[in-house]
Amino acid sequence: MTHRFDSPASFTPPADPLKYDAAFEHNVPRDYLAASLARQQFAMLEACHGHLARTTTSRPLIYTGMTALTLCRIELPHCPRLQRKTFHVLYDKRTHRPDRDDTGYLRLPEALRTHRPVTLIHRDREIVCTHPLVTWAMLAAWLSLTEVITLLDAILRADARVANRGEDSRMSLDDISSFLSPLGTFPGRKKCVQSLQFISTVTDSSMECRTLLALLREGLPPPVPQWSTFVPSLGQTVTTDLAYPESNVVIEYDGDAHRQDKRQYRRDARKRQAMQADGLTVIVVFADDILTDRGRALFAQRVAEALGIDPPGVPQPEYEALLDDDRRREARDRQRRYRAKERTKGRRV
Repeated sequence: MTHRFDSPASFTPPADPLKYDAAFEHNVPRDYLAASLARQQFAMLEACHGHLARTTTSRPLIYTGMTALTLCRIELPHCPRLQRKTFHVLYDKRTHRPDRDDTGYLRLPEALRTHRPVTLIHRDREIVCTHPLVTWAMLAAWLSLTEVITLLDAILRADARVANRGEDSRMSLDDISSFLSPLGTFPGRKKCVQSLQFISTVTDSSMECRTLLALLREGLPPPVPQWSTFVPSLGQTVTTDLAYPESNVVIEYDGDAHRQDKRQYRRDARKRQAMQADGLTVIVVFADDILTDRGRALFAQRVAEALGIDPPGVPQPEYEALLDDDRRREARDRQRRYRAKERTKGRRV
């Protein structure tokens, strides 16, 4: 089925906010990420219900930004500037942007104004938010390229999770290209286009996506996401987060959710021990290893040693766009230093 990006049906948000709270089935662990996103969606639906009840404008509110992502059960990108507000609301003219407590207003670019929003029903009230791809395109101007890629990965993962969707109805990279190609210029468009080359197989979480990008940023070859292998000592096939199969190297991200359930924790530990016993090198990575420059460099060094290569420290040519984040950060730092220097001279800058 071809997605129509001007139709609310092009993205179907999950209806039941408690759907993913099921326990283990046949030794398959609970999907903690999906359960967490479901709880966050329900809380946001409740919050938006109250927010709409307090509104005094005759214009219908359309939620966007982080609010829209939460309503559609999509993992949030890292953007401290936007996460200071609970609600993000769309506006297209300054006269349509009243002041409301704890509400941020994001402008809808001209190029995105023909795409219809998504409507959810909660307690007999319609709650309307921007389509995930429109939200992604709008937020690109606020995000680093790494986070634009990570958000696109999260949108594709959320789309694949929706119940009763066949393989042919899932959003694909061709759909994303079809969404972008007719659009005119808008802030962040370049990052949206660049992000497409970094999405091959959708990862299992945003932190796993950031782990993959950290390796590419340091010049290591791309690992295989969601690699499955038969482990003789377990007598079953297991799926790993990332892997270099030819080198027998496996990378497993260990987040806080993995320790919420003792059974899940033991299952992860046994899986890793079994893989190591069967000759695989297992590298466990934590959030600190990928969220700081030093952490990423040390993590890349560990992986490079396991692969028997030297970490280049710079991306391969096809992934050079990942350096844009560093260039923008360095440009901002130079501008801050310049302004501080000029202010010491008594000049207004």
